[in-house]
Amino acid sequence: MCAKSMRGFTLLELVVTLIILAIAVGAIAGLIAQIGGSSASPVLQTQALYLAEGYLEEASLRSYSDPDGINEGCGVSRDLWDDVRDYACLATPAAPTDSTGAAMPGLSRYRISMTVGDPVLVGGANTRRIEVLVTHVDGRLNLRLATLRAEY
Repeated sequence: MCAKSMRGFTLLELVVTLIILAIAVGAIAGLIAQIGGSSASPVLQTQALYLAEGYLEEASLRSYSDPDGINEGCGVSRDLWDDVRDYACLATPAAPTDSTGAAMPGLSRYRISMTVGDPVLVGGANTRRIEVLVTHVDGRLNLRLATLRAEY
């Protein structure tokens, strides 16, 4: 055999191959990091949706207008609120709690705020718009959910 046909890689060919491999590995690592960084997003969105639905359901189950004529005020426990207007006390974003004010384990990085609109006539019934805003302290989440509560 000829010495020309038995030669190996030159140093230049080896360096070019290593550079191409380094670029490919870097690109793949970047993609994996990008995918891994956003993989928690669906979990955050699902938890936020459950929180918003829970708060909306709780408010919607309360009376449209104050049944006892006593304004409980924002200083009392949420389980004493008896009409939808009381939920306007949650206007300032705060960590989620249950109706007694106890913190919800594992959800302290969320912030909940609510607004209750003025009465509006819709389809012949007085209604109030109740809106829940759920955010995350990391700033990656901003979920709004609203419903109408009609006066029967």
